Amino acid sequence: MIGNCQLDDITNDIIEAHEQLGLPCEDKTHLAHIITLLHEEQHLHRHISDNEIRVIKNAIRTIPSGKQRVLQRALDNTLFYLHQYCGWQLPQPQNKKLNDTQLAWMQLISLQAHDASRLYEGYLEDRHDFLNHRPVLHIGFVTIALSIEVAPLPLTYWADILNRPDAIELYEQQLTLVVYHQSKRASNTQQPNYFTRYALTPFTCRLLLDYFETKEQKVTTKGLQQRLNTYLSAAPYYLENKTLSQWQHCFQQIWLNEYELPSVLLLDMSQPHRHVAFHPSPSQAQRGHTISNIYDQDWHQPDYSTFSSNKSHGWPHRDLLKAIKNQPSSKWKALLSEKFSTPPAWRHDNIVPTILYFFTYDLIQFGGVKAATLSVSSLSKYTNIYKTLSNHPLTYIQACDHDGLMQWATTLYESIDSEGDRWLIYNFLRFLPQLSVTEHFDISQFSSPFLSLSVDPFRLSVDQYFMTLEALLFQSNGSALQRLFCAVALILGFYGALRRGEVLRLRCQDIVCNPDNPCRFTLRICNTSEGNTKNKSTRFVYLTLPGSIAKLVRVVRHIKRHCSPTTPLLGFENESMTSRQLHYLLPVTKALKALWGNNVRFHHLRHSGAHWLMLQGLLLAFDWDDSPFCVGDAKQACQERLYFWLEGRDFSHMNDGLLFDVIAEQLGHSHYATTRWSYLHGIEWLPPLFLINERGFENNELRYLLGIKPESKDIFRFLNTLTSKNQDTGTHSTLRLSGIELTPYLLKKKGFKQLRQVSLIQDRFEVPKDDNHFLALWLSHCTESIVQPDNRQSSTTIFNYQTKHLLKSLNTNDETIFSSLSAFWALSGRHQPISLTKQQRQALHQLGPIFVNQDNQILSLTVRCNRDNGLQFQQIFRTSLFRYCHFAFELQQNRKSKITKNLQLIETYFSTNKDTLTTRKVDRGSSQLTITLTFIPQSTSLFQMLCDFLMPTQGAHNEKNLH
Repeated sequence: MIGNCQLDDITNDIIEAHEQLGLPCEDKTHLAHIITLLHEEQHLHRHISDNEIRVIKNAIRTIPSGKQRVLQRALDNTLFYLHQYCGWQLPQPQNKKLNDTQLAWMQLISLQAHDASRLYEGYLEDRHDFLNHRPVLHIGFVTIALSIEVAPLPLTYWADILNRPDAIELYEQQLTLVVYHQSKRASNTQQPNYFTRYALTPFTCRLLLDYFETKEQKVTTKGLQQRLNTYLSAAPYYLENKTLSQWQHCFQQIWLNEYELPSVLLLDMSQPHRHVAFHPSPSQAQRGHTISNIYDQDWHQPDYSTFSSNKSHGWPHRDLLKAIKNQPSSKWKALLSEKFSTPPAWRHDNIVPTILYFFTYDLIQFGGVKAATLSVSSLSKYTNIYKTLSNHPLTYIQACDHDGLMQWATTLYESIDSEGDRWLIYNFLRFLPQLSVTEHFDISQFSSPFLSLSVDPFRLSVDQYFMTLEALLFQSNGSALQRLFCAVALILGFYGALRRGEVLRLRCQDIVCNPDNPCRFTLRICNTSEGNTKNKSTRFVYLTLPGSIAKLVRVVRHIKRHCSPTTPLLGFENESMTSRQLHYLLPVTKALKALWGNNVRFHHLRHSGAHWLMLQGLLLAFDWDDSPFCVGDAKQACQERLYFWLEGRDFSHMNDGLLFDVIAEQLGHSHYATTRWSYLHGIEWLPPLFLINERGFENNELRYLLGIKPESKDIFRFLNTLTSKNQDTGTHSTLRLSGIELTPYLLKKKGFKQLRQVSLIQDRFEVPKDDNHFLALWLSHCTESIVQPDNRQSSTTIFNYQTKHLLKSLNTNDETIFSSLSAFWALSGRHQPISLTKQQRQALHQLGPIFVNQDNQILSLTVRCNRDNGLQFQQIFRTSLFRYCHFAFELQQNRKSKITKNLQLIETYFSTNKDTLTTRKVDRGSSQLTITLTFIPQSTSLFQMLCDFLMPTQGAHNEKNLH
């Protein structure tokens, strides 16, 4: 049964959702009746069927009065809220009613058309008078300017902003306004305090800065409405008083008519709750150290087949709690740095204790969401869940798999009956995306369907993407092909806006290069034997990549050109999906977190790709010729990106009403609402695309922005500092710059330079014009040497078979080369390093010479059959270095001696069940054992590498020995 408090919160939100649009809504009593009926159906997911709606309507019809009509309207009100605010999917007949609601909203806006025209003309006159005479600043004028130049928000939001001097932030060198989502719902720990960003024009930014300096008393919504009514009743407006919703409809009509904003984007601009912004992550100060470890295996890994869910070997978080128990909180951070600088390793059989360790570490170091420092009792409360977690182990392999991780979390969550304990587990689960291993965890499945959808907002800039790509190619501790596969995974995730599973399951046959344009690709995202798409349907994604990026993708396709069409694009032949997740996606996640912060996930590449795709579509729609995020000709780049739709036609010849549907289809979304809420973070990027400052900045406005008196000649000193090439600042009274172009100059002036910078200026990345740049970077960190020193053990050498020579051989016409390489990789321990210690080399030398038959790819040696040689044989040949060889033993036994003892020695120290053993008796000579190693992969180059590694100082020659 739904609680009274929760019921009250939901009905408040439904009423508020309609009030913000100025639409009628039934009272709380009738809404609560509908919510109760919905809750009885046990809706755990955000969708409702036509049959379920029919059941509710039948229940309403049992009421023998006109109350039926009221409850029917309450049902429509509730379904509208659930669809628009909570992301519910409704049946088609109900969607048509939502269109009627949208139409009713537009009709209310159109009713204000006459007053909106007078308001806009009056504002232009009022603005001009203000700039020339600088009268005392009135809150009514500030509100009008914000509503016309920033966004047509409800007055409740403007009242909140006018009370917050910290609302202005400099975000990525853009003047922005931070707007917090408003709700009458009581404080809910499951719902984050979301906010969004709006773009400020230089004029409105200066107005707000001046207003905050007046130190007026706190503004209420009602007080703001009264003062706005008073201000607009006088010259030059002469408008009658209006309600809150009528004033918003009036401003919305201005945006609809004067700025020609589509109704969908108008709703986005008017409702902050429709999009969520994020706090930017500056590049990490110690990224040089952490980025070098992205290819390291930080888990204890036996053979994959031995992974099991054994019980935990301890809970290391208890050591953290014990260490701080009797220490003042001021010493906690220093204590963590001193005694707990090295975290515990991930155990393959159960990583839950390690996750809880990191969770506890963060709580101690950073506190909770509301309190910067938590008490020891609070820490104990949050972490005592280990008693519950001990019954739900999670293997490393299961954690890396999205479905496996979600199944584990669901089982854990449903095993708890107490609401209090469920919240503690929910709080723990929210931490999972902070870790590389579990970054793909989706917390939204554990929140109430009557709450708005949770979202993890973040996106990378193009510069950040390129820096991450370089980091993946630059590291020397990853093998050559691993680094290449990781780089392509990053490319597909960013440019293709693909999900993790879609990148992993992409097969060779699912990516096609356009024969007429080598930078254009078509991706087929479909169900495969390894898993299904999110909506179980097939879609095609069309890419046009920069030349240097496209070359890396073509290299992978070329390497695997002879593989079966169903072979996954990334990885070796027959490599499991689990292995591909661990070694081609996990390093990408580690790189993202090391460079841009722990809250960054692989899925944010999809967010970024969706954002750039939307921007490119809007650039075409608004007919822009230049853009800060496009390389070269912006218009041409956007046309190339959307060529699959334009097919060579100009955008003006297309039905622009389909643009959002085309973009949503590329992302696999049924509705634009999903794209907007989950991927298009903030709204500060939208107004600069259509609010082009065609009138420029006249001198009187520049004087106000610079804080100098009207008619002051100092303005020309400022104009002379500008470096615009195509204007004569001495003879023109209008500065032809956009607001974004003018902002860097204003930031050096009084007032503006005091603004809070929330995003550090990142290093700019110059996109290489050379198409071979990234390919050359990858190859430059591939070595020619087969023998490489082990950085962890100086006396150990590593067998580096992925040399430049091998990579070049993949470009030959040999159809079996990649298959042989895959077989070699699988037999030699997959991604485990192949090494030889100094002691092993000494033992190899003591066994005697090894003879090489290059034609038949055979190694052979003859030793005496005794225990010492058997131990040396095991030390050398029973390692990963020789797993790709078949062993054959031939015992030459003197017929005068007993064979039983030697056979026992062979069985104990030399052979296994997989080996071949033959015996031969001789009349003369001592007994001896000949060991023959037949190289299994059919590759002369790999066999030659093995020989060269065994004796690096001299090459192996046919029928010659290695010593």
